[in-house]
Amino acid sequence: MSRGSVTAGPPIASLTKSHDALLVLDVDEVVLEFIDPFGRLLEEHGARLHPESFKLTGNVRSISTGAALSGSELDRVTELLYETQETRQPLVAGVAAALDRLSCKADIVFLTAMTPSYYPYRRALLDKKGLHYPMIATERSKGAIVAELSKRWPGPLVFADDLPPNLAGVRKSVPEVHLLHLMANTVFRPHLPPLPAGAHAAAHWNEAETIIESILASHRVE
Repeated sequence: MSRGSVTAGPPIASLTKSHDALLVLDVDEVVLEFIDPFGRLLEEHGARLHPESFKLTGNVRSISTGAALSGSELDRVTELLYETQETRQPLVAGVAAALDRLSCKADIVFLTAMTPSYYPYRRALLDKKGLHYPMIATERSKGAIVAELSKRWPGPLVFADDLPPNLAGVRKSVPEVHLLHLMANTVFRPHLPPLPAGAHAAAHWNEAETIIESILASHRVE
């Protein structure tokens, strides 16, 4: 992989298309736990997460001094998590069974805003967990990637993410998309910014599967 790569994974034109419907899923906090493993890694490095607003910067502080970690320090901890994700990041509860059922009705693509150099680590982890759906890791906007995907799948198109700004960005690029907010961990939920108009929200995968099923059913031609 080249140093300047901004995207890793299969080209969109090469993705297998078995259904008209497409489900595009963020990975951290939607498919894999992130906040809990990140918090445990912070503790190992003498820091603790204080979820007092919807951001990490300023909310991670040294246990010994109380000083907030800098952005570069947070970036390094995140890099360590991605380097060791195969042993640190478990699946979000219920995701494997839900996707197995949904894959009978829609194609599934993972879309993760992760430094592309960590693509092999995440691919190995998902494969180990039996989630062999194609994955794209990118530093481009998610809206741009979903817009390209929408040209191959006539719909319905569902995009799920834990961050409301990502949902809004995808809606701007693909107005017809169905948006789903899903965040496995609850600590930041009280501080969530508003969801885009019309976006669905699920507390867990049982609820998310029901919402997605309803969306798919509403597009079926009898």
